[in-house]
Amino acid sequence: MNLKNKLLLIGMGVGGTLLYQQIKNGNMKRMINDVKRVSKKTMDDLEDMM
Repeated sequence: MNLKNKLLLIGMGVGGTLLYQQIKNGNMKRMINDVKRVSKKTMDDLEDMM
């Protein structure tokens, strides 16, 4: 393996760990709910404009 592949694997491991911590803390669920709320509001605004 060359250095680029090793760094990629290390980065994926770190990213997975951080994602796991966010899910355990409940932050991901809150963020997903916020995104859903904003997208629903945007769709409602688009419907109103049409």
